[in-house]
Amino acid sequence: MFTPKMGRRSFLQAAGAAALCAAAGHREGAAEGFRIPTGLYPSYVDEKTGATVLTLTPGGSTNSIVYQTHPMWLDGGKYLFFTSDRSGGGMAPHLLELATGTVKPVTLKDAGHNTLSWNTPFLYYVQGDALGMLDLVQSFQGTAEPRIFGKVPDGVRSLSGTISVEADGSTLYLGAIIGDNDRSAIYAVDTKTGDTREVTAFDFKVGHVQANPFTPGLVMFCHETGGDAPQRVWTARVGGDGPAPFYKETYDEWVTHEAWWGPDRIVFTVWPYDDRHKGLPHGIATATLADGPQGKMEVLAQYPAWHTHGSPDGKWVMGDDFDRNLWLVHPEKRERRLLTQGHLGKGLKTHPHGSFTPDSRAVLFNSSREGHDTLCCALLPDDWESLPKAE
Repeated sequence: MFTPKMGRRSFLQAAGAAALCAAAGHREGAAEGFRIPTGLYPSYVDEKTGATVLTLTPGGSTNSIVYQTHPMWLDGGKYLFFTSDRSGGGMAPHLLELATGTVKPVTLKDAGHNTLSWNTPFLYYVQGDALGMLDLVQSFQGTAEPRIFGKVPDGVRSLSGTISVEADGSTLYLGAIIGDNDRSAIYAVDTKTGDTREVTAFDFKVGHVQANPFTPGLVMFCHETGGDAPQRVWTARVGGDGPAPFYKETYDEWVTHEAWWGPDRIVFTVWPYDDRHKGLPHGIATATLADGPQGKMEVLAQYPAWHTHGSPDGKWVMGDDFDRNLWLVHPEKRERRLLTQGHLGKGLKTHPHGSFTPDSRAVLFNSSREGHDTLCCALLPDDWESLPKAE
């Protein structure tokens, strides 16, 4: 049985921290100038934590955040990409202009598989068998036209595990079912020429395809089971020898909800699914590619966490729980404090799917506190110690 030795090595050495912070400026556009006009949006102060919480999508519509593994901000954070039914016709992509509160639908039909670029204003999407791209900023201004650049490869039975775009926008990655018993593959499609190549194939269902936001040619994905996979997190490199475990988990670990947190680091959760596992290391954890598959995970906060995300500046980690509380974690101190609570609406089971804003100063998340699904933003206080400490 594997038991991590806390304190065996420091969480982020000075060089690693500097690299992470330098790289963070290239993710979802630089955060310089990013600002949420707090007076524009309805807000309240969390009665238990004192944190200010903004409602970015007021009204009675159903709204949903982009999953924390994928980009959602564009043009330096001036716009927020999300899905909503506010325009009629079911859930569809929308853009919020942060400075004005203006929301407009994205004029694309039947493009359920889509992803933003990390560093450009383009939305990449699948429409039938066609692969296309659309400049969302120009679309918001009414001047953009979509461009078809490729097609879904022959032999694909169905797409699976999301789509994801390369850090430099040059390549779109598709997860796909290609054979019986969930045999899957990941394809790389050149966004200029449409040329397609198979990156890797394997005998399990692919899920959560995530191109590295910093390093071209590096893709993370998971063995999707809807539960506890025997080995959850995998990586592949374009032109490499095939898939390899990112961190080789043990039989006693239910690893889930992995997300990139730097060029070679991820955060994820280990779910303690029964009383025995609550006595084993669990909660929010991290691991690096530099340590190799046999490396050790480090537990940053031990509690029944479900989703997690790391801040672009490398200073914070957030996690939720099944009561829809959002926790702010200080990775170096291994300390957890309550950021906001009360986001489980009556009869609703909304998952927060929280993620940090580009400036690392707030957490964006789903909430059903108002009786419908809305997008909220909890501002991080200037004084971390003002938040209630986990017991």
